[in-house]
Amino acid sequence: MDKEAKKIELTGEQKTRLLSLGLEPKLNEDGIDIDVKKADLLYDVLSHPMPVDISVINSMPTALKGLCQRLPAVAGEPLGDLLQNPERGISVIKQIKEYAKQSGTSATSEIESDIFLVIYYGAIANALLFHNMKITQHSYKDLEQFFCSFTKKDWVLSELTELFKKAQKYCKEKLEEINNSNK
Repeated sequence: MDKEAKKIELTGEQKTRLLSLGLEPKLNEDGIDIDVKKADLLYDVLSHPMPVDISVINSMPTALKGLCQRLPAVAGEPLGDLLQNPERGISVIKQIKEYAKQSGTSATSEIESDIFLVIYYGAIANALLFHNMKITQHSYKDLEQFFCSFTKKDWVLSELTELFKKAQKYCKEKLEEINNSNK
């Protein structure tokens, strides 16, 4: 092919249409913006307390089991507040991580899976920043990349985006420490 055959001539209207196609939101089969749906679901999950562990319910007396089955969550801090709270104990943060991991694994849609992935990494970010503890086998390099990717998602709430930015910086600093100690 010569250079002329490779060159595509587009009118201003065609260029505008092509650009608008690239900028249009991703819609699901119902015509709903997927990012808006993710943001809404993430907000909903983060604004509620973590559900009661089924093993805790099973260990209760029969009279309380019935009551707990009607109350899906124990009254407490919303998940979003827990993830951003520097004073929350590491055991609670590990529970959130495990809850998100289990919920993401059993998710019935990609949207739910993505939501719980954000919560999972939110717990890891909390442990790094507020407890100076790595509660995952992922390397600092991988974590830095994960946190970076979440800061670029429009549907991730700004509070979590800030947490991920700080965690990303933390990981970069840890990588520099490791590199300097290896010299």
